[in-house]
Amino acid sequence: MPAKKPIRRSQLISPWGVGQMINFPKDESLMVAGLDLWEEKFRTLSDLEEFIITEERLAKRLGVKEFRLPPDFRDPGPGVTNPSLKIPFVRFPQWHYCTRCGHMENVSIFHSQKPTCSGGSFDSGRSCSNIAPNKRQRLIPVRFIAICPHGHIQDFPFREWVHGSTPAEGNHRLRLRAGRSSGALSGIEITCSCGAHKTMAGAFNEQSLTKIGVTCSGGRPWLGEEAERNNTQHCGQHLIVVQKGASNVYFSQVRSSIYLPQWEKSVDRRIIEVLEKNWNWLTSGLVDGKFDKMRFELVAEQKFNPEKKDYYTEKLLEAANKRITGAESSTTDDSEEKYRKMEYDAILSEAGGENQDFYVTKMQAETYDDSETGWAISRGFTSIGLLHKLRETRAFVGFSRWLPDDEKSLEARKEFIKLGRSINWLPAIVVRGEGVFFEFREKRLKEWAAKKEVIGRANYLSQHYNQPRQQKGQKLRVIKPEFVLIHTFAHLVINQFSYECGYGSSALRERIYCNLEFPNDTMNGVLIYTASGDSEGSLGGLVRQGKPGNLETIVYNAIENARWCSSDPICIDSHGQGPNSCNLAACHNCALLPETCCEESNMLLDRAMLIGTLDNPSTGYFNIVT
Repeated sequence: MPAKKPIRRSQLISPWGVGQMINFPKDESLMVAGLDLWEEKFRTLSDLEEFIITEERLAKRLGVKEFRLPPDFRDPGPGVTNPSLKIPFVRFPQWHYCTRCGHMENVSIFHSQKPTCSGGSFDSGRSCSNIAPNKRQRLIPVRFIAICPHGHIQDFPFREWVHGSTPAEGNHRLRLRAGRSSGALSGIEITCSCGAHKTMAGAFNEQSLTKIGVTCSGGRPWLGEEAERNNTQHCGQHLIVVQKGASNVYFSQVRSSIYLPQWEKSVDRRIIEVLEKNWNWLTSGLVDGKFDKMRFELVAEQKFNPEKKDYYTEKLLEAANKRITGAESSTTDDSEEKYRKMEYDAILSEAGGENQDFYVTKMQAETYDDSETGWAISRGFTSIGLLHKLRETRAFVGFSRWLPDDEKSLEARKEFIKLGRSINWLPAIVVRGEGVFFEFREKRLKEWAAKKEVIGRANYLSQHYNQPRQQKGQKLRVIKPEFVLIHTFAHLVINQFSYECGYGSSALRERIYCNLEFPNDTMNGVLIYTASGDSEGSLGGLVRQGKPGNLETIVYNAIENARWCSSDPICIDSHGQGPNSCNLAACHNCALLPETCCEESNMLLDRAMLIGTLDNPSTGYFNIVT
């Protein structure tokens, strides 16, 4: 990507993954191309190893061989063996218009330069025909497009809209004139050289395009499949007219994973590093599950002391076999809850070590002060886990349009972002940080969750959350009181950590461990961590704040601050607020966080689950544990 259009790698995972439009300066709109064009960029490299990410547990779950960092721009110079890489884009929307004369033009998705007005003449209004070609204005993309719930996207059918059906034979030049009579849609008029004209009023009405005979053509411009050239993939769904910058045009689907030490437990760090850098070449020699020993001898001779080649060859072979066995034992189930259960157990068992990317020390809650400011930890939690080191891999698996989750299968999502069957990788990024894990007391949690008023509040949220899902044909989701409590507690503690540690709240994230799908897999905890790709994520100090003498005050202040919101009593007595009324006592003044922090899009929050209501304080979990 040229320097004038910079994009961070993390943004190509979310929110600007494959199939998303990005608005660049000077009114230019481009769409991130599919993985096929990414693969062409990678083929130009002499050394691909620096882009490969190793995470066997996540790779096994997603059914891919490896992950790769998105291409990054660099200026080739001395010592740089790889050429500069640019992120592949296509031009979308295709319809562009001149802001001076209104001339509209449909350009190719592969048009490399921003189009210029061709200078058409009109019977009325301004015209660019009398302006020199090199001084004419650049065309800008229109802001109206059409999307399909199945994920397809195409330009708004201006020709059909103006004529009410397919236009007659002949040359039809369109013109867009905006703001002449009104600032509303009725003030945007599309005229045709044949004399037909129509405003955009009513374009956003339900099935407005179906009424003029236009349905989804199955267009996938990010894969080079334009609507006009994609007749064999006609979808036929009703199209939904939206603006190209609308929030429901694109929802990135990301799977994240906390690295867990499996085969590395008893392996020297140097052996692990050499194995990871040469893994693709070493595994390419696998025959019937057995490694080619000669390849290991060559690596051992190049990377270690040649006089100890045999010793290091055996060490590399031993580690490689452990790695293969560990990958085979990883889950292939796409259930998020089962996947997180492995992380939950690893944290509680204090897995990892100082020389690995996962290092946990656990402290029993009784270790913390039981004074007036420390009782919340010693009585409300079983243990506190201090994650001195963690590594998170975030992989892009696909996207949806119109709805955040279109409930496609994992394979269907992956096939939607590429054409080539041979592409057996997904784009991903790796971030490192630290964290604090809170394990709630199971017995006290069950006693609290069995209270009638607590169940009533959770059911109220569940109904509001599942009602729109049912209307849209989505799978219903069980919402338990434990989940709402843990989720709200995470938000309040993140806010308090940002005050105490100096982090911006957007640099902290939550990872909730709660058994909603499988009640037998008990999980009652939350991880607050600093896996951020920028400098804020590596400030340090979060683990220090989680130690006895510091954490008591932080948790106490988080709970006490939740007892009063500047919007009370409106907030605490609320019967539903936020999207679809999926929050109760939670608003921007007390419990909401930046979207990057929250796994649930700032929904399913209720601070009354922690501190109770004005009429019934016993509803709060931290009121019954005193």
